[in-house]
Amino acid sequence: MNGNPIIEFQGVSISFGDISANSEVSFSVSAGTIHGIIGENGAGKSTAMNILFGLYLADQGKVLIKGKPVRFQSSIDAMNEKIGMVHQHFMLAETLTALDNILLYQKGSAFSILRRDEQKKHLEAIAKRFGFEIDFDAKISELSVGAQQRLEILKILSQDSEILILDEPTAVLTPQEVQDLFCNLQKLKSEGKTILIITHKLKEVMSLTDSVTVFRAGKVITTKVTSESNLAELAELMVGHRLVTPQERSTAADSSQTVLRVSNLNAQMNSSKIHDINFHVHGKEIVGIAGVEGNGQDILVRSLIDKQGLNKKNFSGEVSVSGTMVSFPEDRLRFGCLPSRPVWENFFLGQQGLAKFNWGPFIRKTEILKSTKRAIENYDIRPTNEFLPFEKLSGGNQQKLVVARALSQNPHFILAAQPTRGVDIGAIHFIHNELRAARDHGAGVLLISSELDELMTLSDRILVLYKGRFIAEFHRENFSEITIGAAMGGVEVITKNAEFL
Repeated sequence: MNGNPIIEFQGVSISFGDISANSEVSFSVSAGTIHGIIGENGAGKSTAMNILFGLYLADQGKVLIKGKPVRFQSSIDAMNEKIGMVHQHFMLAETLTALDNILLYQKGSAFSILRRDEQKKHLEAIAKRFGFEIDFDAKISELSVGAQQRLEILKILSQDSEILILDEPTAVLTPQEVQDLFCNLQKLKSEGKTILIITHKLKEVMSLTDSVTVFRAGKVITTKVTSESNLAELAELMVGHRLVTPQERSTAADSSQTVLRVSNLNAQMNSSKIHDINFHVHGKEIVGIAGVEGNGQDILVRSLIDKQGLNKKNFSGEVSVSGTMVSFPEDRLRFGCLPSRPVWENFFLGQQGLAKFNWGPFIRKTEILKSTKRAIENYDIRPTNEFLPFEKLSGGNQQKLVVARALSQNPHFILAAQPTRGVDIGAIHFIHNELRAARDHGAGVLLISSELDELMTLSDRILVLYKGRFIAEFHRENFSEITIGAAMGGVEVITKNAEFL
Protein backbone atom coordinates (compact mmCIF):
# COMPACT_ATOMS: atom_id res chain seq x y z
CA MET A 1 0.00 0.00 0.00
CA ASN A 2 1.17 3.49 -0.82
CA GLY A 3 1.03 6.25 1.74
CA ASN A 4 1.22 6.26 5.50
CA PRO A 5 -1.28 4.09 7.38
CA ILE A 6 -3.84 6.16 9.23
CA ILE A 7 -5.55 3.05 10.65
CA GLU A 8 -3.91 -0.18 11.79
CA PHE A 9 -5.47 -3.32 13.26
CA GLN A 10 -2.92 -5.53 14.99
CA GLY A 11 -4.11 -8.98 16.12
CA VAL A 12 -7.57 -7.77 17.15
CA SER A 13 -9.90 -10.44 18.56
CA ILE A 14 -13.35 -10.31 20.10
CA SER A 15 -15.84 -13.01 21.14
CA PHE A 16 -19.49 -12.93 22.13
CA GLY A 17 -19.95 -15.86 24.48
CA ASP A 18 -18.67 -18.95 22.66
CA ILE A 19 -18.77 -17.23 19.26
CA SER A 20 -15.53 -15.72 17.92
CA ALA A 21 -16.50 -12.68 15.82
CA ASN A 22 -12.95 -11.48 15.04
CA SER A 23 -9.81 -13.59 15.39
CA GLU A 24 -6.33 -12.06 15.09
CA VAL A 25 -7.54 -9.40 12.66
CA SER A 26 -4.64 -7.41 11.19
CA PHE A 27 -4.69 -4.91 8.31
CA SER A 28 -3.96 -1.26 7.62
CA VAL A 29 -5.57 1.59 5.69
CA SER A 30 -3.54 4.31 3.99
CA ALA A 31 -4.44 7.94 4.65
CA GLY A 32 -6.46 9.72 1.97
CA THR A 33 -7.76 6.55 0.31
CA ILE A 34 -11.09 4.76 -0.18
CA HIS A 35 -10.84 1.29 1.36
CA GLY A 36 -13.37 -1.52 0.87
CA ILE A 37 -14.33 -3.98 3.63
CA ILE A 38 -15.95 -7.10 2.16
CA GLY A 39 -16.94 -10.57 3.33
CA GLU A 40 -19.84 -12.96 3.75
CA ASN A 41 -22.52 -12.48 6.39
CA GLY A 42 -21.01 -13.21 9.78
CA ALA A 43 -17.46 -12.79 8.41
CA GLY A 44 -16.62 -10.17 11.05
CA LYS A 45 -16.33 -7.03 8.93
CA SER A 46 -19.02 -5.00 10.73
CA THR A 47 -17.66 -6.12 14.10
CA ALA A 48 -14.22 -4.77 13.20
CA MET A 49 -15.68 -1.44 12.09
CA ASN A 50 -17.75 -1.22 15.27
CA ILE A 51 -14.54 -1.67 17.27
CA LEU A 52 -12.97 1.15 15.25
CA PHE A 53 -15.98 3.39 16.02
CA GLY A 54 -16.00 2.54 19.72
CA LEU A 55 -19.23 0.54 19.78
CA TYR A 56 -17.39 -2.66 20.79
CA LEU A 57 -14.30 -3.14 22.96
CA ALA A 58 -11.80 -5.70 21.64
CA ASP A 59 -10.77 -8.58 23.90
CA GLN A 60 -7.18 -8.43 22.68
CA GLY A 61 -5.01 -6.76 20.08
CA LYS A 62 -4.43 -3.13 19.18
CA VAL A 63 -6.02 -0.45 17.02
CA LEU A 64 -3.72 2.42 16.04
CA ILE A 65 -4.76 5.79 14.63
CA LYS A 66 -1.87 7.69 13.03
CA GLY A 67 0.50 5.31 14.77
CA LYS A 68 -0.96 5.93 18.23
CA PRO A 69 -2.70 3.04 20.09
CA VAL A 70 -6.32 3.86 20.98
CA ARG A 71 -8.86 1.98 23.07
CA PHE A 72 -12.23 3.65 22.63
CA GLN A 73 -14.78 3.15 25.40
CA SER A 74 -17.61 4.65 23.32
CA SER A 75 -18.39 6.23 19.96
CA ILE A 76 -17.86 9.64 21.57
CA ASP A 77 -14.19 8.70 22.06
CA ALA A 78 -13.98 7.78 18.38
CA MET A 79 -15.66 11.01 17.29
CA ASN A 80 -13.15 12.95 19.39
CA GLU A 81 -10.45 11.28 17.28
CA LYS A 82 -12.25 12.58 14.17
CA ILE A 83 -13.86 9.26 13.22
CA GLY A 84 -17.46 9.21 12.01
CA MET A 85 -19.81 6.43 10.90
CA VAL A 86 -22.87 6.42 8.64
CA HIS A 87 -24.99 3.39 9.49
CA GLN A 88 -26.98 1.42 6.93
CA HIS A 89 -30.25 2.57 8.50
CA PHE A 90 -30.19 6.34 8.75
CA MET A 91 -30.45 7.88 12.21
CA LEU A 92 -32.63 10.88 11.41
CA ALA A 93 -35.72 12.39 13.06
CA GLU A 94 -38.23 12.54 10.20
CA THR A 95 -40.41 15.30 11.71
CA LEU A 96 -37.48 17.69 12.11
CA THR A 97 -35.66 19.74 9.49
CA ALA A 98 -32.29 18.80 8.02
CA LEU A 99 -30.70 21.64 9.99
CA ASP A 100 -32.22 20.53 13.29
CA ASN A 101 -31.00 16.97 12.74
CA ILE A 102 -27.41 18.20 12.45
CA LEU A 103 -27.80 20.45 15.47
CA LEU A 104 -29.05 17.49 17.51
CA TYR A 105 -25.92 15.59 16.49
CA GLN A 106 -23.76 18.54 17.52
CA LYS A 107 -25.40 19.02 20.92
CA GLY A 108 -22.78 19.83 23.54
CA SER A 109 -20.07 20.77 21.03
CA ALA A 110 -18.50 24.20 20.49
CA PHE A 111 -20.53 24.43 17.28
CA SER A 112 -23.78 24.20 19.26
CA ILE A 113 -23.23 27.52 21.06
CA LEU A 114 -23.25 29.52 17.79
CA ARG A 115 -26.37 31.43 16.75
CA ARG A 116 -28.71 29.41 14.52
CA ASP A 117 -28.07 31.62 11.48
CA GLU A 118 -24.31 31.23 11.95
CA GLN A 119 -24.69 27.47 12.26
CA LYS A 120 -26.70 27.29 9.03
CA LYS A 121 -24.22 29.51 7.18
CA HIS A 122 -21.32 27.33 8.35
CA LEU A 123 -23.08 24.13 7.22
CA GLU A 124 -24.00 25.62 3.85
CA ALA A 125 -20.33 26.44 3.32
CA ILE A 126 -19.31 22.84 4.09
CA ALA A 127 -22.05 21.49 1.79
CA LYS A 128 -20.94 23.77 -1.05
CA ARG A 129 -17.29 22.83 -0.54
CA PHE A 130 -18.03 19.14 -1.05
CA GLY A 131 -20.74 19.57 -3.67
CA PHE A 132 -23.62 18.42 -1.46
CA GLU A 133 -27.08 19.73 -2.37
CA ILE A 134 -29.24 19.88 0.75
CA ASP A 135 -32.30 21.96 1.64
CA PHE A 136 -31.60 22.66 5.32
CA ASP A 137 -35.14 23.96 5.90
CA ALA A 138 -36.85 20.83 4.55
CA LYS A 139 -38.13 18.13 6.90
CA ILE A 140 -36.44 14.73 6.62
CA SER A 141 -39.71 13.21 5.38
CA GLU A 142 -39.56 15.61 2.40
CA LEU A 143 -36.01 14.66 1.36
CA SER A 144 -35.08 11.93 -1.10
CA VAL A 145 -33.13 8.93 0.18
CA GLY A 146 -30.04 10.28 -1.57
CA ALA A 147 -30.42 13.67 0.16
CA GLN A 148 -30.86 11.94 3.53
CA GLN A 149 -27.62 10.07 2.98
CA ARG A 150 -25.79 13.28 2.06
CA LEU A 151 -27.14 14.76 5.29
CA GLU A 152 -25.78 11.83 7.30
CA ILE A 153 -22.35 12.37 5.75
CA LEU A 154 -22.60 16.11 6.38
CA LYS A 155 -23.29 15.41 10.06
CA ILE A 156 -19.87 13.77 10.20
CA LEU A 157 -18.15 16.45 8.13
CA SER A 158 -19.57 19.17 10.38
CA GLN A 159 -17.38 17.74 13.13
CA ASP A 160 -14.35 17.89 10.84
CA SER A 161 -14.02 14.09 10.79
CA GLU A 162 -11.00 12.75 8.94
CA ILE A 163 -12.08 9.09 8.84
CA LEU A 164 -15.54 8.14 7.50
CA ILE A 165 -17.02 4.64 7.85
CA LEU A 166 -19.98 3.88 5.54
CA ASP A 167 -22.05 0.74 6.11
CA GLU A 168 -23.75 -0.51 2.90
CA PRO A 169 -24.10 3.08 1.61
CA THR A 170 -25.85 2.27 -1.68
CA ALA A 171 -28.47 -0.19 -0.40
CA VAL A 172 -31.47 2.06 -1.10
CA LEU A 173 -30.18 4.42 -3.81
CA THR A 174 -31.05 4.68 -7.50
CA PRO A 175 -28.19 4.21 -9.98
CA GLN A 176 -28.05 8.00 -10.45
CA GLU A 177 -27.88 8.56 -6.69
CA VAL A 178 -25.10 5.97 -6.47
CA GLN A 179 -23.10 7.87 -9.07
CA ASP A 180 -23.70 11.13 -7.19
CA LEU A 181 -22.52 9.48 -3.97
CA PHE A 182 -19.37 8.16 -5.64
CA CYS A 183 -18.57 11.63 -7.02
CA ASN A 184 -19.01 13.08 -3.53
CA LEU A 185 -16.76 10.43 -2.01
CA GLN A 186 -14.07 11.13 -4.57
CA LYS A 187 -14.26 14.84 -3.63
CA LEU A 188 -13.88 13.90 0.03
CA LYS A 189 -10.87 11.76 -0.86
CA SER A 190 -9.32 14.68 -2.77
CA GLU A 191 -9.69 16.75 0.42
CA GLY A 192 -7.59 14.18 2.27
CA LYS A 193 -10.41 12.23 3.95
CA THR A 194 -10.01 8.49 4.51
CA ILE A 195 -13.13 6.46 3.71
CA LEU A 196 -13.94 2.87 4.66
CA ILE A 197 -16.91 1.20 2.93
CA ILE A 198 -18.58 -2.01 4.12
CA THR A 199 -20.37 -3.48 1.11
CA HIS A 200 -21.55 -6.67 -0.59
CA LYS A 201 -21.41 -5.10 -4.05
CA LEU A 202 -18.17 -6.08 -5.71
CA LYS A 203 -18.78 -3.94 -8.81
CA GLU A 204 -18.79 -0.91 -6.54
CA VAL A 205 -15.61 -2.08 -4.85
CA MET A 206 -13.88 -2.35 -8.22
CA SER A 207 -15.08 1.04 -9.47
CA LEU A 208 -14.58 3.10 -6.31
CA THR A 209 -11.95 1.77 -3.93
CA ASP A 210 -8.16 2.02 -3.90
CA SER A 211 -7.71 -1.10 -1.77
CA VAL A 212 -9.88 -3.79 -0.23
CA THR A 213 -9.68 -6.07 2.81
CA VAL A 214 -11.42 -9.46 2.59
CA PHE A 215 -12.89 -11.05 5.74
CA ARG A 216 -13.92 -14.68 6.05
CA ALA A 217 -15.01 -16.57 9.17
CA GLY A 218 -13.88 -13.75 11.47
CA LYS A 219 -10.40 -13.50 9.99
CA VAL A 220 -8.71 -11.28 7.44
CA ILE A 221 -7.91 -13.35 4.36
CA THR A 222 -6.01 -10.64 2.52
CA THR A 223 -5.74 -6.96 1.69
CA LYS A 224 -5.28 -6.16 -1.99
CA VAL A 225 -4.77 -3.15 -4.23
CA THR A 226 -8.12 -3.05 -6.04
CA SER A 227 -6.63 -2.39 -9.48
CA GLU A 228 -4.57 -5.56 -9.14
CA SER A 229 -7.63 -7.76 -8.54
CA ASN A 230 -10.94 -8.53 -10.29
CA LEU A 231 -14.54 -9.47 -9.51
CA ALA A 232 -14.02 -13.23 -9.81
CA GLU A 233 -10.97 -13.23 -7.54
CA LEU A 234 -12.65 -11.13 -4.84
CA ALA A 235 -15.77 -13.32 -4.93
CA GLU A 236 -13.67 -16.47 -4.59
CA LEU A 237 -11.68 -14.97 -1.71
CA MET A 238 -14.91 -14.07 0.08
CA VAL A 239 -16.66 -17.44 -0.15
CA GLY A 240 -13.62 -19.72 -0.26
CA HIS A 241 -14.45 -21.36 -3.59
CA ARG A 242 -15.08 -20.40 -7.19
CA LEU A 243 -18.59 -19.30 -8.14
CA VAL A 244 -19.79 -20.83 -11.41
CA THR A 245 -21.41 -18.36 -13.81
CA PRO A 246 -24.91 -19.62 -14.75
CA GLN A 247 -25.63 -20.42 -18.37
CA GLU A 248 -28.11 -18.37 -20.38
CA ARG A 249 -31.62 -19.74 -20.08
CA SER A 250 -32.66 -22.30 -22.64
CA THR A 251 -36.40 -22.07 -22.00
CA ALA A 252 -38.95 -19.42 -22.95
CA ALA A 253 -41.91 -18.01 -21.01
CA ASP A 254 -45.03 -20.16 -21.28
CA SER A 255 -47.53 -17.65 -22.64
CA SER A 256 -50.27 -20.28 -22.54
CA GLN A 257 -50.20 -20.29 -18.73
CA THR A 258 -50.82 -17.18 -16.66
CA VAL A 259 -49.96 -17.89 -13.01
CA LEU A 260 -50.73 -14.36 -11.78
CA ARG A 261 -53.07 -11.71 -13.15
CA VAL A 262 -53.64 -8.38 -11.44
CA SER A 263 -56.42 -6.14 -12.74
CA ASN A 264 -57.25 -2.54 -11.80
CA LEU A 265 -55.64 -2.90 -8.38
CA ASN A 266 -55.91 0.05 -6.00
CA ALA A 267 -54.88 -0.18 -2.36
CA GLN A 268 -53.80 2.00 0.52
CA MET A 269 -52.32 1.33 3.94
CA ASN A 270 -51.24 4.28 6.06
CA SER A 271 -49.22 6.54 3.74
CA SER A 272 -48.42 3.78 1.23
CA LYS A 273 -50.65 3.36 -1.79
CA ILE A 274 -50.82 1.92 -5.29
CA HIS A 275 -53.30 2.73 -8.03
CA ASP A 276 -54.36 1.41 -11.43
CA ILE A 277 -52.07 -1.60 -11.25
CA ASN A 278 -52.42 -4.05 -14.15
CA PHE A 279 -49.94 -6.79 -15.02
CA HIS A 280 -49.47 -10.54 -15.36
CA VAL A 281 -46.84 -13.23 -14.87
CA HIS A 282 -46.60 -16.28 -17.11
CA GLY A 283 -45.24 -19.68 -16.23
CA LYS A 284 -41.48 -20.04 -16.86
CA GLU A 285 -41.09 -16.27 -16.52
CA ILE A 286 -39.46 -13.92 -14.02
CA VAL A 287 -41.04 -10.47 -13.92
CA GLY A 288 -39.12 -7.85 -11.96
CA ILE A 289 -40.55 -4.84 -10.13
CA ALA A 290 -38.03 -2.00 -9.93
CA GLY A 291 -38.33 1.15 -7.85
CA VAL A 292 -36.76 3.15 -5.10
CA GLU A 293 -38.06 1.97 -1.73
CA GLY A 294 -41.18 3.79 -0.56
CA ASN A 295 -42.93 3.89 -3.94
CA GLY A 296 -45.59 1.30 -3.11
CA GLN A 297 -43.70 -2.01 -3.10
CA ASP A 298 -44.82 -2.83 0.45
CA ILE A 299 -48.53 -2.37 -0.22
CA LEU A 300 -48.24 -4.28 -3.51
CA VAL A 301 -46.78 -7.27 -1.67
CA ARG A 302 -49.46 -7.01 1.00
CA SER A 303 -52.17 -6.85 -1.66
CA LEU A 304 -50.90 -10.04 -3.30
CA ILE A 305 -50.42 -12.19 -0.20
CA ASP A 306 -52.87 -10.82 2.35
CA LYS A 307 -55.57 -8.68 0.79
CA GLN A 308 -57.95 -9.89 3.50
CA GLY A 309 -55.86 -7.93 6.01
CA LEU A 310 -56.46 -4.67 4.16
CA ASN A 311 -59.28 -2.25 4.83
CA LYS A 312 -61.99 -3.05 2.26
CA LYS A 313 -62.63 0.69 1.83
CA ASN A 314 -59.02 1.10 0.69
CA PHE A 315 -58.78 -1.93 -1.58
CA SER A 316 -60.27 -2.63 -4.99
CA GLY A 317 -59.42 -4.70 -8.03
CA GLU A 318 -58.74 -8.35 -8.73
CA VAL A 319 -55.79 -10.63 -7.95
CA SER A 320 -55.93 -14.06 -9.57
CA VAL A 321 -53.36 -16.79 -8.81
CA SER A 322 -53.33 -20.10 -10.68
CA GLY A 323 -52.08 -23.05 -8.63
CA THR A 324 -50.02 -22.94 -5.44
CA MET A 325 -48.31 -19.73 -4.33
CA VAL A 326 -45.40 -19.13 -1.96
CA SER A 327 -43.65 -15.93 -0.92
CA PHE A 328 -40.27 -14.80 0.43
CA PRO A 329 -41.08 -11.98 2.86
CA GLU A 330 -39.24 -8.67 2.52
CA ASP A 331 -38.35 -8.67 6.23
CA ARG A 332 -37.67 -12.27 7.27
CA LEU A 333 -37.28 -11.42 10.96
CA ARG A 334 -40.64 -9.63 11.17
CA PHE A 335 -42.80 -11.67 8.82
CA GLY A 336 -41.01 -14.86 7.83
CA CYS A 337 -40.01 -16.62 11.00
CA LEU A 338 -40.16 -17.17 14.75
CA PRO A 339 -36.66 -15.97 15.73
CA SER A 340 -36.41 -17.68 19.13
CA ARG A 341 -37.79 -21.02 17.92
CA PRO A 342 -35.63 -23.81 16.45
CA VAL A 343 -34.80 -24.17 12.78
CA TRP A 344 -37.11 -27.16 12.31
CA GLU A 345 -40.14 -25.26 13.59
CA ASN A 346 -39.36 -22.38 11.24
CA PHE A 347 -39.08 -24.80 8.31
CA PHE A 348 -42.48 -26.23 9.28
CA LEU A 349 -44.02 -22.74 9.53
CA GLY A 350 -46.69 -22.27 6.84
CA GLN A 351 -46.68 -25.95 5.87
CA GLN A 352 -48.98 -27.13 8.66
CA GLY A 353 -51.71 -28.07 6.18
CA LEU A 354 -49.58 -30.45 4.13
CA ALA A 355 -50.69 -34.05 4.51
CA LYS A 356 -47.13 -35.37 4.85
CA PHE A 357 -46.63 -33.25 7.98
CA ASN A 358 -49.77 -34.05 9.94
CA TRP A 359 -51.83 -36.99 11.09
CA GLY A 360 -55.30 -35.70 11.81
CA PRO A 361 -54.92 -33.18 14.65
CA PHE A 362 -51.31 -34.27 15.32
CA ILE A 363 -48.08 -33.25 13.60
CA ARG A 364 -45.64 -35.83 12.28
CA LYS A 365 -42.50 -34.49 13.94
CA THR A 366 -40.27 -37.27 12.61
CA GLU A 367 -41.23 -36.39 9.03
CA ILE A 368 -40.76 -32.67 9.69
CA LEU A 369 -37.28 -33.25 11.13
CA LYS A 370 -36.38 -35.48 8.18
CA SER A 371 -37.50 -32.82 5.68
CA THR A 372 -35.67 -30.10 7.61
CA LYS A 373 -32.43 -32.10 7.59
CA ARG A 374 -32.83 -32.66 3.84
CA ALA A 375 -33.31 -28.90 3.28
CA ILE A 376 -30.29 -28.08 5.44
CA GLU A 377 -28.17 -30.44 3.33
CA ASN A 378 -29.56 -29.44 -0.08
CA TYR A 379 -29.38 -25.69 0.61
CA ASP A 380 -26.06 -25.76 2.50
CA ILE A 381 -27.53 -24.11 5.61
CA ARG A 382 -24.97 -23.67 8.39
CA PRO A 383 -24.63 -24.68 11.17
CA THR A 384 -26.20 -28.04 10.30
CA ASN A 385 -28.33 -28.16 13.43
CA GLU A 386 -32.11 -28.31 13.05
CA PHE A 387 -32.57 -27.61 16.78
CA LEU A 388 -30.58 -24.36 16.80
CA PRO A 389 -32.70 -21.20 17.37
CA PHE A 390 -33.36 -19.48 14.04
CA GLU A 391 -31.93 -16.20 15.33
CA LYS A 392 -28.52 -17.86 15.79
CA LEU A 393 -28.14 -18.31 12.03
CA SER A 394 -26.41 -15.61 9.99
CA GLY A 395 -28.60 -13.49 7.73
CA GLY A 396 -27.62 -15.45 4.64
CA ASN A 397 -28.42 -18.80 6.23
CA GLN A 398 -31.73 -17.48 7.58
CA GLN A 399 -32.68 -16.43 4.08
CA LYS A 400 -31.62 -19.78 2.61
CA LEU A 401 -33.92 -21.55 5.08
CA VAL A 402 -36.82 -19.28 4.06
CA VAL A 403 -36.09 -20.05 0.40
CA ALA A 404 -35.81 -23.79 1.11
CA ARG A 405 -39.14 -23.77 2.94
CA ALA A 406 -40.87 -22.04 0.04
CA LEU A 407 -39.37 -23.90 -2.90
CA SER A 408 -39.72 -27.34 -1.31
CA GLN A 409 -43.45 -27.01 -2.02
CA ASN A 410 -42.89 -26.93 -5.83
CA PRO A 411 -45.11 -23.87 -6.27
CA HIS A 412 -46.67 -22.57 -9.49
CA PHE A 413 -46.17 -18.93 -8.51
CA ILE A 414 -43.40 -17.41 -6.37
CA LEU A 415 -43.50 -13.91 -4.91
CA ALA A 416 -39.91 -13.03 -4.06
CA ALA A 417 -39.75 -9.71 -2.17
CA GLN A 418 -36.17 -8.53 -1.59
CA PRO A 419 -34.99 -12.18 -1.60
CA THR A 420 -31.29 -11.36 -1.13
CA ARG A 421 -31.45 -8.31 1.13
CA GLY A 422 -28.57 -8.27 3.59
CA VAL A 423 -27.01 -11.54 2.38
CA ASP A 424 -23.53 -12.13 1.03
CA ILE A 425 -22.45 -12.95 -2.50
CA GLY A 426 -22.36 -16.70 -1.92
CA ALA A 427 -25.95 -16.76 -0.64
CA ILE A 428 -27.04 -14.38 -3.42
CA HIS A 429 -25.54 -16.68 -6.05
CA PHE A 430 -27.29 -19.68 -4.48
CA ILE A 431 -30.72 -18.00 -4.20
CA HIS A 432 -30.52 -16.70 -7.77
CA ASN A 433 -29.81 -20.21 -9.05
CA GLU A 434 -32.76 -21.62 -7.09
CA LEU A 435 -35.11 -19.02 -8.59
CA ARG A 436 -33.81 -19.82 -12.07
CA ALA A 437 -34.31 -23.54 -11.44
CA ALA A 438 -37.90 -22.98 -10.22
CA ARG A 439 -38.59 -20.89 -13.33
CA ASP A 440 -37.14 -23.52 -15.66
CA HIS A 441 -39.37 -26.13 -14.00
CA GLY A 442 -42.45 -24.11 -14.90
CA ALA A 443 -43.00 -21.63 -12.06
CA GLY A 444 -43.73 -17.96 -12.61
CA VAL A 445 -41.78 -15.56 -10.41
CA LEU A 446 -42.56 -11.98 -9.39
CA LEU A 447 -39.29 -10.48 -8.18
CA ILE A 448 -39.49 -7.26 -6.16
CA SER A 449 -36.05 -5.85 -5.46
CA SER A 450 -34.31 -2.55 -4.78
CA GLU A 451 -31.19 -3.99 -6.45
CA LEU A 452 -31.23 -3.09 -10.14
CA ASP A 453 -28.34 -5.48 -10.87
CA GLU A 454 -30.39 -8.34 -9.42
CA LEU A 455 -33.44 -7.41 -11.48
CA MET A 456 -31.45 -7.14 -14.71
CA THR A 457 -29.66 -10.44 -14.03
CA LEU A 458 -32.80 -12.50 -13.41
CA SER A 459 -35.78 -10.85 -15.06
CA ASP A 460 -37.37 -11.44 -18.46
CA ARG A 461 -39.35 -8.22 -18.05
CA ILE A 462 -39.01 -5.30 -15.65
CA LEU A 463 -41.86 -2.99 -14.59
CA VAL A 464 -40.93 0.26 -12.87
CA LEU A 465 -43.05 1.39 -9.91
CA TYR A 466 -43.01 5.11 -9.10
CA LYS A 467 -45.29 6.83 -6.59
CA GLY A 468 -47.64 3.88 -6.53
CA ARG A 469 -48.09 3.30 -10.25
CA PHE A 470 -46.24 1.64 -13.12
CA ILE A 471 -44.60 4.16 -15.42
CA ALA A 472 -42.45 1.93 -17.65
CA GLU A 473 -41.92 -1.61 -18.87
CA PHE A 474 -38.71 -3.08 -20.28
CA HIS A 475 -38.11 -6.40 -22.02
CA ARG A 476 -34.78 -8.12 -21.57
CA GLU A 477 -33.42 -7.17 -24.98
CA ASN A 478 -33.95 -3.50 -24.08
CA PHE A 479 -32.52 -3.50 -20.54
CA SER A 480 -30.41 -0.43 -19.81
CA GLU A 481 -29.21 0.56 -16.35
CA ILE A 482 -29.33 4.24 -17.30
CA THR A 483 -32.85 4.16 -18.75
CA ILE A 484 -34.34 1.95 -16.03
CA GLY A 485 -32.58 4.04 -13.39
CA ALA A 486 -34.08 7.20 -14.88
CA ALA A 487 -37.54 5.64 -14.72
CA MET A 488 -36.95 4.72 -11.06
CA GLY A 489 -36.33 8.43 -10.52
CA GLY A 490 -39.68 9.35 -12.08
CA VAL A 491 -38.86 9.80 -15.77
CA GLU A 492 -41.71 8.24 -17.74
CA VAL A 493 -40.60 5.90 -20.52
CA ILE A 494 -43.28 5.07 -23.07
CA THR A 495 -42.95 1.51 -24.32
CA LYS A 496 -45.02 -0.50 -26.76
CA ASN A 497 -47.60 -3.00 -25.52
CA ALA A 498 -47.23 -2.00 -21.86
CA GLU A 499 -50.53 -3.22 -20.45
CA PHE A 500 -50.59 -0.63 -17.64
CA LEU A 501 -50.55 2.37 -20.03
